[in-house]
Amino acid sequence: METDLAHDLETLHREAVALKAAADAATRTYDRETWIRLALVFFPVPFIIVLLRLHLEAWGYYVAGGLLVASAALLVALDGAAAAKRDRAVQAAERARKAYDDARAAR
Repeated sequence: METDLAHDLETLHREAVALKAAADAATRTYDRETWIRLALVFFPVPFIIVLLRLHLEAWGYYVAGGLLVASAALLVALDGAAAAKRDRAVQAAERARKAYDDARAAR
């Protein structure tokens, strides 16, 4: 009985450590990809406007503004999905750690 409890406790601990590592990796990935998405959304449209400012008609600025708003909306959608994925990984790690702490306290 004692060895089963110790084995289960060790299994819970390994699972908590693995989920914590996965949550840390998900957080690092989210942080890195957020900057990339931000640069891909807010750099190209203004850069093209600066390059073509002497050749654009008035309607071109409206189109560019619409593209900037659309790309910002896309960024918000992509970032929300990525943040939800990161949050799920962090919550799973917290639940595993709490289960391990509860099992260790009950021992």
